[in-house]
Amino acid sequence: MKFNYPYHNYYTFPQDYAKFIKEVGELEIIQKSEKTSYYNVAAAFDIETSSTIVNNTKFATMYIWQFGINGSVIVGREWYQFSQLINLITKDLGLSKNKRLIIYVHNLSYEFQFINKRIKWAKDSNGSNVIFSLEKRRPIYALADNGMEFRCSYFLSNCSLSYIGAEMLFKYPVQKAVGDLDYSKVRTSKTPLTVEEMNYCINDVRVLMSYIQEKIENENGLVNLPLTNTGYVRKYTRDYCTGAFNPDPDLGRKQGFEYRAIMRALKIQSEKEYAQLKSAFAGGFTHGSPLKVRKLLKNVGSADLTSSYPYTMVSDYFPMSSGTFIGHVEYPEHFRKLISQYCCLFTVTFKGLYQIFPYESYISVSKCVELSSDYISQNGRLCEASLCSINITELDWDIIDNIYSWDEIEINNMRIYDKGYLPREFIMSILELYKSKTTLKGVENKEVEYLIKKGMLNSAYGMCVTDIVRDDAIFIDGEWDSVEADAFSQLNHYNKSYTRFLFYPWGVWVTAHARHNLWKAIFEFGPDYVYADTDSIKGTNFDSHQFFFDKYNFHVKTKLMMMCDYYNIPYEMIQPKTKKGEPKLLGVWEREADYAYFKTLGAKRYMYEYANGHDAGLLNMTVSGVNKNYAIPFLLHKFCGFDYNLCKLAYTTDPRQIKERDQARKQLVDYHKSKSYNKAFNAFDCDLVIPPGYSGKSIHTYVDVSYTAMVTDYLGNASLCTELSYTHLEPTGYQFSMAENYLKYLNGTLLVED
Repeated sequence: MKFNYPYHNYYTFPQDYAKFIKEVGELEIIQKSEKTSYYNVAAAFDIETSSTIVNNTKFATMYIWQFGINGSVIVGREWYQFSQLINLITKDLGLSKNKRLIIYVHNLSYEFQFINKRIKWAKDSNGSNVIFSLEKRRPIYALADNGMEFRCSYFLSNCSLSYIGAEMLFKYPVQKAVGDLDYSKVRTSKTPLTVEEMNYCINDVRVLMSYIQEKIENENGLVNLPLTNTGYVRKYTRDYCTGAFNPDPDLGRKQGFEYRAIMRALKIQSEKEYAQLKSAFAGGFTHGSPLKVRKLLKNVGSADLTSSYPYTMVSDYFPMSSGTFIGHVEYPEHFRKLISQYCCLFTVTFKGLYQIFPYESYISVSKCVELSSDYISQNGRLCEASLCSINITELDWDIIDNIYSWDEIEINNMRIYDKGYLPREFIMSILELYKSKTTLKGVENKEVEYLIKKGMLNSAYGMCVTDIVRDDAIFIDGEWDSVEADAFSQLNHYNKSYTRFLFYPWGVWVTAHARHNLWKAIFEFGPDYVYADTDSIKGTNFDSHQFFFDKYNFHVKTKLMMMCDYYNIPYEMIQPKTKKGEPKLLGVWEREADYAYFKTLGAKRYMYEYANGHDAGLLNMTVSGVNKNYAIPFLLHKFCGFDYNLCKLAYTTDPRQIKERDQARKQLVDYHKSKSYNKAFNAFDCDLVIPPGYSGKSIHTYVDVSYTAMVTDYLGNASLCTELSYTHLEPTGYQFSMAENYLKYLNGTLLVED
């Protein structure tokens, strides 16, 4: 079977359908199971829509659809044409529930809202549609009654389509489309489209087909593609641990038997234990020092931990037994003995809690299972309370013990686990990924393999904390619903699963170790501490803390070597060599570019200017919920008087304009030499408002009922449009704000500090 590449013209439905299906050609069929086969072909679907307001009602309508198979693209402007296309393809390919065509859609949740009442979906034995979704309105795949299986390529790639087109296509690159779609212009199916607009529309399905075709060839068939990006590392690690990669079949079977024996000994023994583990689980620590928030700081340094989560997974101890319930721990000596010898999970209740470390707080208010109403917090982190109860690990305890003091304490619900290294096979699977990521980076003709290994390494932690018990999102006859989880049966299935190769408590301790490592740096920096985020720290007087980094990195190497000695693993696995022949040790602190200026408003909200490096002299910002490439041009224009078009070009992410972008950045930096960013920094505060159109974000309004409206397009042409269901998109702004009690806590911090 030949993939129709290079791409050429597209076809128009219905007049060109015969040419389209002929060009698609004869397709290969591969078996997935005894009953089900698939066409081993790249297929993609996409729509373009316009959102508008009609008679004070939010409305959105499709004005063009694009469908691609095996490199060939056909387009249509009406939904009835799409229905006809589906019927024709079903007939010509002989599709059925047992003979399927997988169709990838990037961000399926959006297209699904438009098509979910236009397609008859297959049903399972319970009467629910065969649609797998992690939560309502986020389908990963949806099986039609005719055998078409729609899958979400965003879940597979975990990347935007523009990034895929610019960075992830090697064998079948897609020529960058000229021009763009102005989404502010209202269009209908009757609106004429220019050649440039048409090329832009079909470009997306071509990018998607190229991506899937390369996946098919790299993975030896479409049926080997997982549903999600995490599926790659999950399959790889399971196979590695259970002996599938062992060249000796007998040794491989023995390895699998031994690993499954380990899994049988690791069980979650009750719903209460799982609930306590879930309660104790927390992600990375992200926060700004209350003594530095809202201040414009000069000469701020930054350092990152390399592969923080993978490092903890291979070097630290973890629960390596089923839990033993102790319950109440009355005596301090008993408590100290337990936390020194075991992985401990427990509920701690403080009375008269107050903070003694002034530079940062640790306990998350949202994690407290009981909290008195008189508590004082700063940006979600607890400072003091007359009563506080929280589920934690012994690692969390060590941090809390150094930050807070209290009048009384009580330890309940103590569970202990034997601690030890993770299984050798599991550690080796992580080290192999780290080695591949390090050695393949920058190597010609190894770009695809590098991206795959890098993505798998980054996803390794995520598979450890996948929820065991969760409600099922179901779709029945056009309506979303949820089925409450049966915790007992799901935990029982988890414990008995023959294919299980993970233990949920491992994930809880991965992040606990990572937070513990990060907090070593926070304690070290003390008054110089500015901001921390999961695996990075930012602070002042950075050079004065170099001894800490050197000592920490030496300790990292020692720990890794001890693990290697324990498992007889070659040292080169923990520090593989880069393309240049330089050893790169896992888990160490590495200095990043310094900031000439830095200002934070709290977690995931900071603005900065690099002092050195590739982006030196450019204003940057990181704000959760704001696209900096939209917001910064607005801020520079409004507050600093910079030319908006120049700034917009300097911050574009359009891969077609890289050369122009770099020239604009050079002009902007040169202009900045005589004009500071101070006004933008000062505007970056709790009362800043970024208007709609400049935040890069939209409000999604889901409409599940049919609506017909007379829509007037941007050319003045009126057209009657009907949608059975749809999603209305509306640009939204961003309001910077701080809770009143947090502002009181900060108590009039100065804007500038030299």
